[in-house]
Amino acid sequence: MSKRMKTIKKCSRCLAFILLAALTLSALSGCTKSGGSDGSGTRSGGEDSSIGGSSAKGRYIEEDMELPLQDGEEALSLTRTKDGNPLLFALFEENHIKRYEYNGQQWDAVSLDWFVQLYSDKYIIPMEVQETADGVQYVRGMDEESKTCIARGGDGNPGEELQIPCLSQQGETGYPIITGLAIDGSGNYWLLNPYEQKATVIDEDTMEVLEEFNTERTFSMTQRLIFEGNGAMAVNTEENTYTIYDEDRKQQGTFSVEMKEQGWMCGDEEHWYFISENGITRLTVGNDTQELIMDGSLGAMGSTVNTAAGAVRGKEDDFYILYYQAKAGTHSLKHYVYDPEAVSVPEKTLRVFGLEDSDTIREAAIGFQKQHPEVRVEFTTSGKQAGEVTSDDIRTLNTELLSGNGADVLLLDGLPMNAYIEKGILADLSETAEELMKEETYLEPLMKNTVQKDGKIYGLPIKFSVPLIFGNEDTKKALESLDSLNAFLEKDPQASVFGLADRDYIRDFLFQMYQEELFGEDGKVDQEKLADLLDLAGKIAVNSKSELFEEDVEGLHEEGYKRNQFTGFGSEAVMTHPEGAATTCISSISDMMIPYTVMREKSLTPDAIRGFYLPRGIAGVNKNTDQSEIALEFVKYLLSQEVQSAQLDDGFPVLERALRDKKSEVDSEYAASFYMMSSWNLEGEMIELEAGFPTTEEVEALIQLCGTLTVPAEQERIIWNIYQEEADQYLGGAADAQTAAENIARKVDTYLAE
Repeated sequence: MSKRMKTIKKCSRCLAFILLAALTLSALSGCTKSGGSDGSGTRSGGEDSSIGGSSAKGRYIEEDMELPLQDGEEALSLTRTKDGNPLLFALFEENHIKRYEYNGQQWDAVSLDWFVQLYSDKYIIPMEVQETADGVQYVRGMDEESKTCIARGGDGNPGEELQIPCLSQQGETGYPIITGLAIDGSGNYWLLNPYEQKATVIDEDTMEVLEEFNTERTFSMTQRLIFEGNGAMAVNTEENTYTIYDEDRKQQGTFSVEMKEQGWMCGDEEHWYFISENGITRLTVGNDTQELIMDGSLGAMGSTVNTAAGAVRGKEDDFYILYYQAKAGTHSLKHYVYDPEAVSVPEKTLRVFGLEDSDTIREAAIGFQKQHPEVRVEFTTSGKQAGEVTSDDIRTLNTELLSGNGADVLLLDGLPMNAYIEKGILADLSETAEELMKEETYLEPLMKNTVQKDGKIYGLPIKFSVPLIFGNEDTKKALESLDSLNAFLEKDPQASVFGLADRDYIRDFLFQMYQEELFGEDGKVDQEKLADLLDLAGKIAVNSKSELFEEDVEGLHEEGYKRNQFTGFGSEAVMTHPEGAATTCISSISDMMIPYTVMREKSLTPDAIRGFYLPRGIAGVNKNTDQSEIALEFVKYLLSQEVQSAQLDDGFPVLERALRDKKSEVDSEYAASFYMMSSWNLEGEMIELEAGFPTTEEVEALIQLCGTLTVPAEQERIIWNIYQEEADQYLGGAADAQTAAENIARKVDTYLAE
């Protein structure tokens, strides 16, 4: 059994169209030092703006800027003029380019007519535009044969296409794929070829190759690896390392940077500035000291939906940063201004804790801080994977909470919510929930049922996922209860139930399905039923040929990948095992692509699983916090239209109008340019699927199904860890079902007693 492969690709009418549809961004950042500055990122004589500095005042403030783009226009590049003004180039009508210059108060627009005239009889898609200090523009484009073209014009000169020989030389994969262009201080052209891991330098006079430099490997069409600053070049030569070359291509030094996602750089006469999710970091050639002058958690660069697509340094130690929101297909522009009177660190800190990371929380933190400049939202996690959280971790957290030293806002996913309610740790959020539901329409059962006791609400879900089941109708009915599943296997002892499935999935799915049957009203474990469940899990694992997936499961464990209890290997096997049932868990519209393609192929219908929904980010408030007012405001903000409508894939919104808006994703450029090709080798038979986004009707049906969900799929982490550990002893042959059930009951009872 080989590991299944999943490859994401774009539509392939022609590569040039692919790049346009994917909104490929490459922008040259030409930053130069302006007068009246000491080049330090603060104004001369100003306070130190570094994070954690000794000064109580002075930091960069983020300001929104309205982009000048008209209907049908999209940003191509952000750079700056020789006078230091931000310069934005935009694409419209497929191959027309507009130049926008910001003079400090407004944008002045001029069309690049020379480009249209140059290619009046040839179809070229512009991909990026750069402008040198003398006002000459360079356009990198691509023709219908996926060949890169570099055109030069402007400043009163007619346009001309540069005849660069290496761009016309075809290799095994066609013409060189160029995704970036920069012009150094000597006027030479630097071309980025990421697939061949090189930056090629072209002589401006002869058009011949002067030199080639190695770059980091990337398969992204949008990731920038070369930057120009004051004539020098910064090249991403290896992972997390940039090498600086002067205008004569002599190496000046290297920078080591920490980068999880794509970053951007710009430079002046003394420094380089690295923009990443961490913020704006000031770097100096020959000096290993790095200074974080803008904390990313306080700005848009820390947002999970934003990718830096251009950055320039302004005239007054300020920065203009262009961001791209890939899923929404939009751009935004932010201006960062140093304010010497702003407190260097916000006066108040709102502490948020969750066992796991959350894109929605990080996104909300940025927006909340913008609305409340006096508050810093500090989001911390356990730093552990789902199965790594121990009883000791929970005890430590409990001690902090009971002593009043815990976080102000808790993400309750995986935590002992009922115990927290009984011990008075969680604040009653009933009034907050009622207030929210009077102002907006939410999925009411999710708001009320997720964390409630005695008619009171103690936690509110921010997002949720939708477990679905599809496949053989008789098998689906058999899974409705532990008794019906028992009867099903008694009638047909060889029934696979799931067709093909891995052991971990069978173990966890059955426990989730029948958890309520396993625990009595007093919380005690019914050992007889638990032993029965373990016995069924063992039989089904054999019938489902779980050994086929051992390599895949082991790989996931090594990589620290987390699966939920509704997702397993082999679900696509319903295509070859029509007697089985498959389940999946949908957290986004893109999650629908593969399972819904399978369902279409076999004319299957998705159903909810016993009304289950999987809460994502259950927000509760520490009753002992002395910042209850701010904490409640943050919880309300998490459920606001602004946060609920964010283009994130970590769950569906509980706000109904935000949920309904999800169907618009189907008609987006993002959806139109995106498909998956997946293949699985199951029992020696290759299954291949090509999947695109679901239909509007399928999304509408899923949204309607969301309105029927009423039962939270609870997963208290410690109890689940106990169950998994002992169940594995039985499934691995180290213990019988009765012994494993006794061990689970004893450990769970001890844990609950604590």
